Amino acid sequence: MVTQPDRVMRSNVIKRDWTIDIVRVCSITVVVIVHWISIRVTVVDGTVRGDPALHGRPIGALTWPLQVMPMFFLAGGFANTLIVDRYRARGRTYGDYLGLRVRRLTTPVIALIAFIVALDIGLDAFSEPAAAAAADVVASPLWFLAVYLIAAMVAPFAVRAHDVSALLAPVVLLGCSFAVDVLRFGGVGRFAEWNLIFVWLFCHQLGILYARGTLGPIGDSGVLLIAAAGIGVLIVMVVPGPYFPTMLGLADAPVSNLAPPTTAMSILAVTQFAVLVLVSRRLTGWQPRGRARRVITTGATQLMNIYLWHIPAMAIVTGAALAAPLLLPSDAGTWWVARPLWIVAAAVVLFGFVRITGRWDAFCARYAARTATLPVLAGSVLAAAGIFALWRYGLSPHGMAGLAALSVVLAAVLLTTTRRTPYFQSKSSKSSRSCRTSGPS
Repeated sequence: MVTQPDRVMRSNVIKRDWTIDIVRVCSITVVVIVHWISIRVTVVDGTVRGDPALHGRPIGALTWPLQVMPMFFLAGGFANTLIVDRYRARGRTYGDYLGLRVRRLTTPVIALIAFIVALDIGLDAFSEPAAAAAADVVASPLWFLAVYLIAAMVAPFAVRAHDVSALLAPVVLLGCSFAVDVLRFGGVGRFAEWNLIFVWLFCHQLGILYARGTLGPIGDSGVLLIAAAGIGVLIVMVVPGPYFPTMLGLADAPVSNLAPPTTAMSILAVTQFAVLVLVSRRLTGWQPRGRARRVITTGATQLMNIYLWHIPAMAIVTGAALAAPLLLPSDAGTWWVARPLWIVAAAVVLFGFVRITGRWDAFCARYAARTATLPVLAGSVLAAAGIFALWRYGLSPHGMAGLAALSVVLAAVLLTTTRRTPYFQSKSSKSSRSCRTSGPS
C-alpha cells in the first residue's frame, strides 16, 4: 500500500452514506426472511423431513428482485474504499489496514464454532445424523464470509486499479466469469466455483465505482439506460438460455444462478448499481431521525452477527418444535399460515444471539490487532481458507471440518496481540485511579 496521499484522496472527504446503510439493512432482512421460509420441516411417520418450500413461476420471477447478495458486496466495496483511503491519508501500511479488518471478520466465527461444537456434542448423544445435518445447515452461509475476506485482502489493490483505469478491473472480472460459464455450459463444470471469486469481486468493484462517483457525470437518463440495458442482457441470457431462470434454488428449479454464481449475477449487479445511483441522488443530504436512525445504525453495525446467527436461530426454534410435532404441520397451507409466528419466534432468538455475540466482539476489541504485514497476511489467508473449508465440510469438530475450525482459531490468534487498545487502556487507568481515590487513605 502506498504511504502518501495522492490524487484519489478527494474521496477521503466522503461522509457516511445513509443509502448504503439502508441497502445493508434491507438486504440482510431479505436474506434472513427468505432463509427462514425456504425450507419446510415436517415430521412424517416419526421421520423428520426438510423440503424446499418455494416453487412456481411467480416465485421464480421474484427471485430476481429479491437477489440482494450483489448489494452486500457492493456495499463492502464502498466501505473498503473509504477505509483504504483513510489509511493511505495517514501514511499507514497494508498490515495496518488488513490486520484489524480481517480480525473483526474472523473472531465472530469463533463464537459460532464454539456453539456448534457444544450443539454437536449434545446432539450426538441422541442422533448423529441430526448433529451432522445441523452442522451442515449452520455452515451453509459461510461462503459469503470466505469470499468477503478475499475482497478485503485485495481491496487496496482493487482501489488502485480503479484509480488507474476505472473500467479495467470490472471488464477483466466480467470476462473471467464469462469464460468460466462457457466452460461450465460446455460440459466442463470443475471450474464453476472460480466464479465465487470473479463474480463477487466484480460486485465489490462496483462498490468502488460508487464510492468514487464514477457515474456522477452521467445524467439520470443515461443511468436509466444502463439499468435497462442490464435487464435486456439478462433477458437474452436467460430466455433462449443457457443461463438459469431463477436467482435462488427452488423446489422445481434446484439449480440457479447463485450456487455457484454465473455472469447473470454480475449483470444483475450492474442493474442494481444503476438503480442505487438513482436512489442515492434523490437522498443526497437526507438523514434518518429518531427510531429509524437507531434501527438503521444498529442493523448496519450488527450485520455480520445477524448473518452468522440467523440460521442457528431458526434451527433452535425448529428443534424446540420437534418436541411437539403438531407445530410442524404437513399441510402446506397451514404451514404458510404459521410462518409469521415462526418468524417472530426466530427473531426473538436471533436478538438474543446478537446481544450475546456483541459482548464477545467487545471483548475481542479490547486487544489491538497485529499490524506486521507478513503475520497479518498469513492469518488472513488462513482465515479465508479455514472458513471456506467450514462451508465445504460443515461446522463440526470431526475430520476436515475440525481442522478447518482449528485454522480459524489459529488465524484469530495470529491477528491479535496481547496489547490493550488505547480506548480500553484509558478506561482501565481511569478505573484504577477511581479505585485509589475512593479507597481508604
